[in-house]
Amino acid sequence: MSAVRDAITAIREALKLVEDVQRVGSNLKAVAEELRQHDHRITRLEAKWETAIELARLRPNLPPRRLDDSH
Repeated sequence: MSAVRDAITAIREALKLVEDVQRVGSNLKAVAEELRQHDHRITRLEAKWETAIELARLRPNLPPRRLDDSH
C-alpha cells in the first residue's frame, strides 16, 4: 500500500506543478502584452519628440509659446 500511496502523492504533486506552470504562463502572457503596450507608447513618444525637434529646427527664430497663451 505504501507504493500506491507514494504514487498518488506523486500524481497530486505533478498536478499541482501543472497548475503552477499554467498560472505562471498566464501571468507571463499578461506581462508580455503590457510590455508591448509600453513599447508602442514609447515609440509614439519618440516620434512626437523627433517631430518637435524637426519643427524647432525649421522655425528657429520664433519665440517659444507659453502654455497659458490663448492667442
